[in-house]
Amino acid sequence: MSLEIITLLYFACLFGAMFLGLPVAFALGGTAVVFAAMVEPRALLAIPSAFYSTPWNPVLVTVPLFLFMGSLIRYSGIADAAYDAVYKLIGHIPGGLAIGTVKVSTIFAAVTGITPPATITMGQIAYPSMMKYSYSRKIAIGSIGAGGALGALIPPSVPFIFYGLLANASIGKLFLAGLLPGLMLATFYAIYIGVRCKLQPEMGPALPADKKFSRREKAQSLMGIWPFILLILIVLGTIWGGIATPPEAAAFGATSALLINLFNGRLTGQVFKDSLSTTVKLTGMGLWILIGANIFLNIFNTLGSQELITDMVLAMPGGTTGILLLMMLIILLLGMVMDDWAIIMLCTPLFLPIIELLGVDKIWFGVLFIVNIQIAYLTPPFGFVLFWLKSILPGDVGWGDVYGSVGPFVLLQLLGLGLIFVFPEIATWLPQFFD
Repeated sequence: MSLEIITLLYFACLFGAMFLGLPVAFALGGTAVVFAAMVEPRALLAIPSAFYSTPWNPVLVTVPLFLFMGSLIRYSGIADAAYDAVYKLIGHIPGGLAIGTVKVSTIFAAVTGITPPATITMGQIAYPSMMKYSYSRKIAIGSIGAGGALGALIPPSVPFIFYGLLANASIGKLFLAGLLPGLMLATFYAIYIGVRCKLQPEMGPALPADKKFSRREKAQSLMGIWPFILLILIVLGTIWGGIATPPEAAAFGATSALLINLFNGRLTGQVFKDSLSTTVKLTGMGLWILIGANIFLNIFNTLGSQELITDMVLAMPGGTTGILLLMMLIILLLGMVMDDWAIIMLCTPLFLPIIELLGVDKIWFGVLFIVNIQIAYLTPPFGFVLFWLKSILPGDVGWGDVYGSVGPFVLLQLLGLGLIFVFPEIATWLPQFFD
């Protein structure tokens, strides 16, 4: 059997297993074992190595610590305080509550590193408030979903940690590279909401005239967001200032989140248990996917399929631009049927040899990669943010409401991706100051 047919069957078996409902880690590892046993039995020797070496990479220490920090922040009450601040500061302008939702989600992303906390928390806080003041469901749901998806891009992003591990790229530089694109997208969302609600006031009416707040009340509400600022300074400031490595900064952040919950009187036994449980589940899932991906790719390389794929891609018309666009399309399509961690662990080792041969900056490509995954979060049929939103919104909110709300925000994400593609400096300018 030719190598081309073996490679095609290899991927067909993988996606067939996933569509049948097999967990991603077992689909990856199981496919590899079956093909190694049939084609190259000696490749099975790579399996014990993957189980032994993968979990011991020191970079992975950051993952459970950032996840634990993000889980604790969900229960700390500071998201409520932050939303109260934007409610008082900009609720009087058309679309102000939706703009505030995006802003709080942006800050929330900067202290969690993943998408679910901001999406779930703001869905529980912001949606009822916007419905109370007669906001359109499209604007309300769309602002929550788009704001929540920023958790994948704005540092400390856990997807960036996995990408940096597999691409052998600096985590600190990746964090810096994601900052401006994340803020750019958040600004696009806010401008879109403000302009649309100005033109169509019924989409996001301003708060009633009797809902006025004094300067003192506004200033006091701002004081409630000090934990956000503290965590951002501790986590990102220590990394970028050269004071701590990412694992050390993650440990500082997790400890600070514990103390903030304690200070706010929110650190109950149940909160601690739930945070630990969430951390263990997500970390375990990530490690199993990483192990499965390593087995899959080790055997893929042993079969000679990686060299085949590289040669085929490099022979494509369109040069570097065409190849990068193809990769972006593959990531976007995979994002509709796979979770982000699985995509990163599968595609990064496949794409990186090609990227290096083309001389493409790994940091810039990493930002394009994660922005693509962020777009996939909001695209049917399997956008993860859409499922999380549906799970926490009231029962009268249908799938049509959820799908119909995210279209304009997906277009804005595509605009942002295009700008980063055409102007790489958006992603690469800040990392050049980090050594």
